[in-house]
Amino acid sequence: MTLAILVIAVLVAQDGELLSGVAFGVLAVLVLHVYSWWARRRGRHTPWERATAQIAPDHAVVLWKPGCLYCERLLLQLRSDSRVTWVNVWQDEEANAQVRAVNHGNELTPTVLLGDQILRNPTAAELRERLTSAGPAAGRVQRAPAAQSPSAT
Repeated sequence: MTLAILVIAVLVAQDGELLSGVAFGVLAVLVLHVYSWWARRRGRHTPWERATAQIAPDHAVVLWKPGCLYCERLLLQLRSDSRVTWVNVWQDEEANAQVRAVNHGNELTPTVLLGDQILRNPTAAELRERLTSAGPAAGRVQRAPAAQSPSAT
C-alpha cells in the first residue's frame, strides 16, 4: 500500500508538480500509519465468560471490534456508563462466535445484548433510553442466547 502511494506521488511529480507529489506522498503515508495504529488498538475488553453473567435488562454487553467507527462512537459516548460491559470480538473467540451467531454469520459490530434483546448498531441515546427504562433488574440472566453455527440459522 505504501509503495502504491509512493508510485502515485512520483507520477504526480513527473507532471511538473514536484511539490504536490511530495506533499501527497507524505500526507498519504502519514494517514496510512495513523489508521494502522488506530485499528490495532485494544480498547476495553471483558472476557466473554465473565460478560455473559452481566447480561440483564438493565445492563448491556457490547460486542465490538477495533477500527469500527460505530463502535468507537458508542464507546466515546458511553465510556463512563457502569451499566455497559465491553467485549472485543477480536480478542475473544467465544465472543466472536456469539456475534456471528446472532447476526446470521456476520461479524456485525457493535452488537448489544440487553436482557433478551439484541440491538445492532444502536445510538448511544437509544441504548441509554433502554437501560433507563428497564430500571434495576430483579435478577441477572446467567447466559446470553446460545451460539449457533451459521448453517443452523
